[in-house]
Amino acid sequence: MRRRHVPGKRRSHQGFTLIEVIAAFTILSMTFMVILEILSNSSANTIKSSERSQVAMLAQSLMDEVGILIPVEEGTVSGQFDERYKWDISIQPYEVSYEGNVAMDFAPVELFMVQLNISWQDNRDKRRSIVFSTLRAMTPDFQDTGVGR
Repeated sequence: MRRRHVPGKRRSHQGFTLIEVIAAFTILSMTFMVILEILSNSSANTIKSSERSQVAMLAQSLMDEVGILIPVEEGTVSGQFDERYKWDISIQPYEVSYEGNVAMDFAPVELFMVQLNISWQDNRDKRRSIVFSTLRAMTPDFQDTGVGR
């Protein structure tokens, strides 16, 4: 049996129009691009974080050597961890102003400002640098017989 088209009655069409398909594809493409951008930024931030964590560990290791392998005396010392990371340590006396009313002929400790500068090339061939600073207290007699000399 054949169905006849009855005038005045609309046929129901199933499916999407071309404009609806194009609009859906455009929205899907834009969403996909946003997700890719988020993933890309996430990867870059992970690499930067890893790099900075490694620099912080290298700095901690080198600062721990000051007073043991590196003498606490005025001057500079430099070196490199590997081909990528270079460092410079500057040690300078640190003066603290004394506002007390008791005259002191000697200071029980001498303070030294230790500044560590680490520089490296990042993955994009950009030169990076960071400075770490701390104070080291040395007794005058320890410095004369000091460790690390």
